[in-house]
Amino acid sequence: MILTLYIFRQTLTNVIISTFVFVGIIWLSQSFKTIKLIIDKGAGLLEFFILSAYSLPSWLLMAIPFGTFAGCMISYLKLQNDQEILVMKSAGINPMKLSNPALFVAIIASITLFIISHFILPKTYKNFKVLQNDIRNSSKSLIIRDNIFIDLNKYQTIFINSLNENNELEEIFIQDRSDPKFVVEFFSKKGKLNFENSIILNMQDGTRISTDTNDRSTILSFKSYNIEILQENNKKSSSRVVEYNEYNFFELLKKSKNAKENRGKLLAEAHSRNTIVFMPLVFSMIVMVVILKDNFSRIFSIYRKTIGIGLLIIIQSIVLIIKNAVHSNIIFLPVMYVFPFLILITCVFLLNYNNKYHRIISFTKRVSK
Repeated sequence: MILTLYIFRQTLTNVIISTFVFVGIIWLSQSFKTIKLIIDKGAGLLEFFILSAYSLPSWLLMAIPFGTFAGCMISYLKLQNDQEILVMKSAGINPMKLSNPALFVAIIASITLFIISHFILPKTYKNFKVLQNDIRNSSKSLIIRDNIFIDLNKYQTIFINSLNENNELEEIFIQDRSDPKFVVEFFSKKGKLNFENSIILNMQDGTRISTDTNDRSTILSFKSYNIEILQENNKKSSSRVVEYNEYNFFELLKKSKNAKENRGKLLAEAHSRNTIVFMPLVFSMIVMVVILKDNFSRIFSIYRKTIGIGLLIIIQSIVLIIKNAVHSNIIFLPVMYVFPFLILITCVFLLNYNNKYHRIISFTKRVSK
């Protein structure tokens, strides 16, 4: 019991740390799109962190299985390198019993995944998509930045060299395509934005070039010129497509009954909420076989890591292949459950095989004598 608790604490700590590392990697890779959306639409830092918080459950669905694999691998390789596993085996502790702490950690991870995938993810993902849609369709302010071409709307593009806090601009270029017969371009040394009933750009000391459809241009110089910045009404585009992650397990099953074309996709998504729960158990048992199996005892730790990671990639690829197969034909649906169970049974057999085999050999020798 003390030995199990000792390994359990180490493994749990490493699994938590590894999971947070994977979450951080996913956050960095996914945040670029969110940051671009925030900057383009003029939302604040608070909205960025709210969107990140709403995305966290979907990231955890990916991070927890891999974090469990990495945490178990780190803990048991350390025990192996410190010769602690060798001492435990010499004391008569079999590989299956040594695997118990990792299995307890994997069970905790699986329960966490079940709660997230069935209860938390549908709500948070829906909130994420709603907030993302609101930000995308918002028109609270005019966003202009230095030294970059900005599409103010589908008719007007602007470029400025500098912008100060008083809405004063320097070295301005703006192209206006609101008139289908002419393309009008403005160049001015300075200008200022005025926000009243509408947004007016007052330009000073500039040039206006009007080009018709026959490429004939008219050039005018001006001391002062006002142009209205057109604002698009985005309220009409507030509707959005509801994604599968916004539905819970029973809602997906209900929709699959009425959707003939997407039935496979709906069923695959629904049942993947269940099968993902087994991934921490599968990955932890793979680690146990690679590290505790006698056939691997003389292999360097770097090779054990390579074998474990290779098996992880293969298993994850097969899981994705099976899920995609269900999209096309629901006859493959039972395989989504059979495959992880088959791996678990195989791993348990391999961990117990050597122990039982040696007992049979010893008994046979005693009988023969």
